[in-house]
Amino acid sequence: MILPPAAALVPYLGLTGRCVVADVGAGTGALLGVVRSAAPDARVVALDASSGMLHLARTRRGAAAIRADALALPLADATADAVILAYVLFHLTDPPLALAEARRALRPGGRVAAISWAWERASRADIVWDQILTEAGVPPAPLRRVDAGLDRPASMEALLSSAGLRPDRIWTERLRHRWDRSSFWELATGWGANRARLSRLDATTRASVLTRVHGRLGQLAPQDYIWEGEIICAVATKGTGGRAEPDNPCVATRLVDAAPSRSSSL
Repeated sequence: MILPPAAALVPYLGLTGRCVVADVGAGTGALLGVVRSAAPDARVVALDASSGMLHLARTRRGAAAIRADALALPLADATADAVILAYVLFHLTDPPLALAEARRALRPGGRVAAISWAWERASRADIVWDQILTEAGVPPAPLRRVDAGLDRPASMEALLSSAGLRPDRIWTERLRHRWDRSSFWELATGWGANRARLSRLDATTRASVLTRVHGRLGQLAPQDYIWEGEIICAVATKGTGGRAEPDNPCVATRLVDAAPSRSSSL
């Protein structure tokens, strides 16, 4: 569900010729094809803290992938034409530093594209799953992200400006997806924090918990599988000299029907 809005940022980057694009927090390189379609001669570098995801980016998509910290990019000053930070800033201990690093790596006139979360509303199915795992004594999953200072358009504008970037456009998008029992079950048991929580249980307890969850999910109505959220998308430019002047962004909202995926990393 999170890939289409990230892909929609690429046209705003103004990519041409043999431009250099740094996809920070690239994950498995899901945006690589979008960037190559927009600029076939672009040189794209996938940067991520996860060596496992970067391995998939290399093997599945032929990405030039480098294990890296978003707070200390392995890029020389003024070498990139664009930096993408899609669903990354809220994972970091110091989002302003990440944007300052992006600005440092950008050539004058280069652009940053970023996405953060405004809010997310769990489905009833998610709540049922969490309740049963909690009743079984499984500790809560670690906090996935920190949205403070990133969850409003005005906050994003201030953050970009403080990093010396000129906000060109900031907008919000609503995301909505309805799972069914089968697709939700596959998601919850096979991916992310819930799978990690299940792994804490011994085989007998895990089987009992899964039986209970499966039975409870079967009692839910179709609307109980609806997930909703809202994201903030932003594009900003590095000035051609000195600190960037703040600008008034164009703010808009639109509803997006999300595709079935819930990874917080592309």
